[in-house]
Formats: sequence, structure tokens, C-alpha cells
Amino acid sequence: MILSKPDLINRVKAGLKKPNHPRSLSFAPEISFDRIDQCSIDLRLAPIFTIFKKKKGVATYDIQNPKDLFEAEDLWEHHERDCWKLEPKQFVLSRTFEAVHLPNDLMGLVEGRSSFARFGIGIHVTAPKIDPGYSDPITLELTNHSEAAYELRAGENGVIICQLILMKVSKALKSADLYGASPKDLFAGYNMPIPVKNKKR
Repeated sequence: MILSKPDLINRVKAGLKKPNHPRSLSFAPEISFDRIDQCSIDLRLAPIFTIFKKKKGVATYDIQNPKDLFEAEDLWEHHERDCWKLEPKQFVLSRTFEAVHLPNDLMGLVEGRSSFARFGIGIHVTAPKIDPGYSDPITLELTNHSEAAYELRAGENGVIICQLILMKVSKALKSADLYGASPKDLFAGYNMPIPVKNKKR
């Protein structure tokens, strides 16, 4: 079941009292209720951007071991800025300005904005699912499929970059099954779009 506006508001209000409780839906910084639409919550763009380093020729990597690739210093460039110029055909990783804490009975889907899609901007590529127990900003895979460049403002006054849709799971998960409880949850606890060494909170 997808949560509608009244249910979203009620869950956010309840989460304000105990933001880190396993049953709480909460955001940091807190979101205003005017950013809750019919069945989604609007989230802003963080001033954090990660791109591939430019190389001569085409580099080939073994993607079967992604942890090594995420820690490869010669592969990534990290930038912090209030505005990002998304060039034609460019791919860049960023995050939502808000950290999202999902309770043990909700999962999320992050979706792009339809107005951005009409300009050829993809907000996520293949990873919309946010698991119960997730407690971080949401990583976004921004892609410009058009022939034009776009300026994306980030931070507290940044652009509304995506919308979060929340659904109830059939049965609330136990603590051991929540996102972040397993070593397989490679991205849990990092403040960068990729799990860079020494970049945990």
C-alpha cells in the first residue's frame, strides 16, 4: 500500500517526537509539510557531486568486485559546490540534502520529477528502492540525456530534485533484517555518494 498525503503527514508528525525510533519516519533536517504532495515527499539536492575522472582512451574495470572500484582513488573526483552544471551526456552522483530514516515497516522508491524528465534529466538510473531501516541521504544518479546543459542549485535553497514514495511492507522487519545490519549493505553510513575510505559519519 502506497501512503497518501494524510498518512505521510501523520507519520512525519509522529517521527518528530522520536526521530531515531525503529518505527519512526524522520528527516534531517526536518521537512515542511508543504513538501508533501498527493503521495510523495519532495527532497532537495545536496551540494555533493562525484564524477568519473577524465582519462585518455577508454579504461576497463572488473565490476565483479565493486568495493575495490569505489575505493580506487584514480577513478573518482569529488566536488562540493552550491551549483552544478550538468553537461550534455554527463553522469554524476549526488545525494539528497535531507537524510531519510525509514522505519521497519516502510520501504521507499525515489523518483525523478516529470518536469526534469521532459528536459532529458534522469534522477536515478536503476536503483530506486530504499529499504526499511535506511538512515542516510539518498544517493542519486543524475544523467543528462539532452544536448543542453543545466544548472542545478544545491543545498538548503537547492532545487527539489526528486520525490520519495513510501509503501508499507507486509510485515515489519526485525532489527537484524533492517538495512545497515549486514556487512553486505555496502553503502550504509557513508556521507558521500560512494563508500570512500575514511568518509563515514
